[in-house]
Amino acid sequence: MIDTSLINIQIDNEALEQHILKQLDEKMQELGNDKIFYSLDDLMQVTSFSKGHIINTFFNDSRFKQIRRKVGRKWVFPVIETNEFLKTWIREQPND
Repeated sequence: MIDTSLINIQIDNEALEQHILKQLDEKMQELGNDKIFYSLDDLMQVTSFSKGHIINTFFNDSRFKQIRRKVGRKWVFPVIETNEFLKTWIREQPND
């Protein structure tokens, strides 16, 4: 079998991270300007993560546990603190 690779893709991880942070910032501004709290649905929209992915990645992070609040049966997340946490958290993720 002959390998004839025609496409070589190179990704600038730093540029990609900056782009993600910029998009995250824009989405947070869009959603957060009129809100004091995010709901879990808001958080899913802000991060573009599913509920399961949020639960499996940062929901139980000790820093996030200090932010989140359960009011009745609903989870709420203060917008400013959540935005700060998410920006820190995404910077900590490996750039594979």
